[in-house]
Amino acid sequence: IAAQVFDKQWYQRRVAITAGETYKDKRLTSAEAANVKAKEKDGRNEEGEEPKLDKQSGSVLSSWMRNTLGKDTVKEVKLSDKHHSHPAVVVVENLTTLRRYLAMTPPEQKEASYKYLLHDNVTLELNPQHPIIRKLADMKDSHPEVAELIAAQVFDNALINADLVHDPRKMIPRLNKILESTLDSVEVSSSSKFQNE
Repeated sequence: IAAQVFDKQWYQRRVAITAGETYKDKRLTSAEAANVKAKEKDGRNEEGEEPKLDKQSGSVLSSWMRNTLGKDTVKEVKLSDKHHSHPAVVVVENLTTLRRYLAMTPPEQKEASYKYLLHDNVTLELNPQHPIIRKLADMKDSHPEVAELIAAQVFDNALINADLVHDPRKMIPRLNKILESTLDSVEVSSSSKFQNE
């Protein structure tokens, strides 16, 4: 059972389930930290369409992403065994408590607080069925510079979904580079098409 208990006042909201607590002989674990696995049918997820990145390729990609993002930024990168629609999600112990603490931090201390509290405390879980992750596994070798930009953006997108980004404006230069690379590839593709015609 994955459960979460909230106090009545928002500023007192916290994860009240700790390791070892039980309810009716069932172990209770915070949903944000629980290793919750969805049931699979015939080796496929509910959509049953997207192929999975194999474990070996996933392991290589995970190691590459951890080195690319930096060991000071992310504690661990691994393939996720949970079914979700995102390319990646971040797992942080006591995430709700952390969010509330950061929300109450004075503006002038937010940047330092985010870096300090998230340092060596974030696990990035990659969705092996998502097209971005599967393509990134190949792109890291064929187009390493663009792959590094995308890896960083995948990580930041996961942090945004977890409400753990203080200033998303810092992503704009990277996003512009990704857009530029996309437009360049479209131009090359279009030029080749016209030449062939």
